[in-house]
Amino acid sequence: MSLDPAEPPIPEDPEEEIIPYVGPPKLLPVAIKTGEEDFELLMTFKCKLYRFRNEEWKQRGQGILKFLKHQETKKCRILMRQDATYFIRANHLVSETIVKSMFHQFGYEWIGQDHSDGETKLEQFSVKLESEEDFDKFYQQYEECRILNKDED
Repeated sequence: MSLDPAEPPIPEDPEEEIIPYVGPPKLLPVAIKTGEEDFELLMTFKCKLYRFRNEEWKQRGQGILKFLKHQETKKCRILMRQDATYFIRANHLVSETIVKSMFHQFGYEWIGQDHSDGETKLEQFSVKLESEEDFDKFYQQYEECRILNKDED
C-alpha cells in the first residue's frame, strides 16, 4: 500500500465484492384490521369516559367515542378508543336506559355489557362531552340506536 495521495487506493483483497449502497428499503402499505370493517359509522364524539368502580367514578379514558351500526344485523354499539394508544375503553351494545349525569354538566350515564377488557362484564359508564351541542346530539343518537336495537330483537 502506497502512502502517495496521488495514487488510487488499492483494495486489500482484490476478490472482495463491493456492494453499492441503495438507500433505505421501501415500505409497502399494510392493511390494518380494526374490527370495525363490518360497521357503519353513525356519529363520533370527543369525550372523557368514566366507569363506576369501588363506589366511585374513575376515568376510563379520553378519546373518540363512536356509534357504530352493524351492516348485517343492524345492531348499534358504542366503541371508544383511547387517544394516542387506541386501546379499546368501551365496546358494548347500546342499552335500554340512559340518564343525565349528576356527575358532569354535559354528561350521561348508562349501564352496558362491556367487552373492552376481553371478558364480558356489566359496567356503569358516564361520559363527559365538550359542549351543550354535543350533549344534545349524543342523546339523540343514543335514542336512535336504542330504538334500532329494540326493533331488531
